[in-house]
Amino acid sequence: MKKKLLSIIFVLVCGCLLAQKNYEKSEAFDEFDGWTKLLQLRNNNTGLMEISKKEGVNFTLFNAQKKKISSGKLPLTKLGEKLNLVQIEGVYDISGDYVAFIIGTAEDNKKKPVFYRLIIDGNNGKLKSEEVIGELDEMTMGAAYGMVFGDTDVPTFVIEKDPDSDYYAIIKYNTIAAETKDRIEVSHFGPDHKMINKANYNTPTDKYKFTKFLSAYVHGSDYVLIGTSAFNTKKSGGEEVRYYVAQLNKGKTLFVQKELQYTEYTKSAKSYFIYNKPKNMVTMMLLLPVAKSNRWSQLNQNINPTSMALDKPYQADYSKIESIYKTKMERKDEFGGMIQGSFVDKAGNLTFLIQQTIKKLGSGGMGMPAPVEATIFGDVALITMSPEGKEVSSALFPYSVYRKGDHDPFCYNSARKGRRVNSGFSPVSDNDWYYGIDFISTDNASYLFFNNTIDNMEKPENKEAGMIRGISGTNGVMYTYKGGTLKKEFMFGQPADKKEAKFINPGSSDYNATTKTYCTVLTDPKLKKSTVVWTKLD
Repeated sequence: MKKKLLSIIFVLVCGCLLAQKNYEKSEAFDEFDGWTKLLQLRNNNTGLMEISKKEGVNFTLFNAQKKKISSGKLPLTKLGEKLNLVQIEGVYDISGDYVAFIIGTAEDNKKKPVFYRLIIDGNNGKLKSEEVIGELDEMTMGAAYGMVFGDTDVPTFVIEKDPDSDYYAIIKYNTIAAETKDRIEVSHFGPDHKMINKANYNTPTDKYKFTKFLSAYVHGSDYVLIGTSAFNTKKSGGEEVRYYVAQLNKGKTLFVQKELQYTEYTKSAKSYFIYNKPKNMVTMMLLLPVAKSNRWSQLNQNINPTSMALDKPYQADYSKIESIYKTKMERKDEFGGMIQGSFVDKAGNLTFLIQQTIKKLGSGGMGMPAPVEATIFGDVALITMSPEGKEVSSALFPYSVYRKGDHDPFCYNSARKGRRVNSGFSPVSDNDWYYGIDFISTDNASYLFFNNTIDNMEKPENKEAGMIRGISGTNGVMYTYKGGTLKKEFMFGQPADKKEAKFINPGSSDYNATTKTYCTVLTDPKLKKSTVVWTKLD
């Protein structure tokens, strides 16, 4: 009776708040204790998946009127119910269904990574299929040693879907394979989930013993583009590093490759592909760590995907941001942020969300390297640039949040795809996605959705933000970026006092560009109740 009364109170309170802001809402449900992801499907239904370490995988489907169609635990037989070791690699609408890609372990061998694909019917919310679509070699102590002390990445699977079609690619990244040619395998799939092409990647020459997968982009049935680095160690021929972009075309088993003509080389490079549809080009962004600092330099390479011709690479110019940071925001240090989100507007300009990122190291002990205990995400810059790297407009605002564990660059882009935000050994907290920023761009503006305190919202921009360490004292906010200016507001109206909290889960959120609808999970920590909310963006 008490739980039912709390649900009624939550619905009434939320109803009053949401009516003010033109939000639609679902019926209330108990606050989640695991990972969650919303997905607005093409039939206007909305799927909500919850992966709980205790209870398995739950799924709820809402119809276009925001009413529940179905809800319950998925009857999985392969993935199992004990999900302590799973990682989410991606969640997509493919052929109208809710499709989740999950890295787990074999039932009989917890040291053997297995890649699962779950397909849930977008019309009724029932499980269509649960398939194992890939396996990696068993992890050994020797392999783990190479990852901790050497330059070897953690073996994994990567799913990358074409943003404009239902074609996708799966990269099997077997970093501990004995042969170089077996370390990167690319499989291209159609909307029916049938494989249409498959090939192993190797560098154009036999000069390099080691290869690293950096990023991928899929263009319909035509091709898959991947970025790689190749290098040697002192023992294998000298510490030389090179970067490549490689294209696997339809019906081919060999990659067309180009070496990128950069002058900065490091084994720690990170990369991300952006397809610029208005300009019909692909931009490969390469992030390189700056020695003896927390800063990263950004190099951009524009690629003609048809001819594989490469423009002259250029370094992004953030001089205006640095000037604003020191004068308007009155900061003494350089801004030096990391790219965490990106969008391309209708004119072909690129908008980047760049955020200060500081890694807090723990104690390694016994000769082990120091682990990353936490990542502190600081002040935020929004920069709109032309495809040639010229700054169009920019804005900054103070922010500070403490997130447990290590976090990769482009983590807001990854969260939007349902992908994990940490590819290393250092685990993030179960509620990590509550501490992120959801970065959405429409034809008219860019929007940032996140949780913030009342004090931070009231501070002037030249004052440092108070660090957020707990989510329960925050409220969901929306910042609108347009023409170089920022407008900030509470999503659900001004809180009555500093004790009131209505926070969202930015990592679980979704935006449907066709209907211009944004949805997220709203939670009242006092009542321990949540609801899904939907709203239109300009």
